[in-house]
Amino acid sequence: MLGVGIYLVDVGAESWAEGGYAPLLDRALAERGLPPYPGPPPKTGDFEEKIVPSMDDFAELCERHGAADLLDASLIVPVDFAGLIEIPVETAYDDVTKVFSAQRLRAAVAPMAAEVGLPPGLPSGPLALTTAIDDPLLFYVALFSQAAGHSLRHACPLTYV
Repeated sequence: MLGVGIYLVDVGAESWAEGGYAPLLDRALAERGLPPYPGPPPKTGDFEEKIVPSMDDFAELCERHGAADLLDASLIVPVDFAGLIEIPVETAYDDVTKVFSAQRLRAAVAPMAAEVGLPPGLPSGPLALTTAIDDPLLFYVALFSQAAGHSLRHACPLTYV
């Protein structure tokens, strides 16, 4: 059960179908010459992390690595495309949804993980990183690394709630 705050969570098939993302994302993908995203499978896993610490150091790290676009994303999908795709679906935090590729997220975070010495074998499961990592920079590198992996492994999108 989610408490007060902002969370990064996976999007299940029912929420995806009701959210209005599918036709708009498919149209944007088609404009890029890409096939439609079929949507998440009925069971997506269980990804949930609370966005608690300051992102300032992580934002600087993203800038240094040329990955600042990922900070603007409000939806991560397991489709490979460059940059951000904007679709006209309002979120709780913006008047459009900004979509980022999970493949590109994984590629962007990999050198950051090496730079900060992200340890292997991080805990996983709901709120595992939120409760296990105190360092804000390490937390966000781990968060986005695991988010990309989860999206790709389970073929599901992730979004903020």
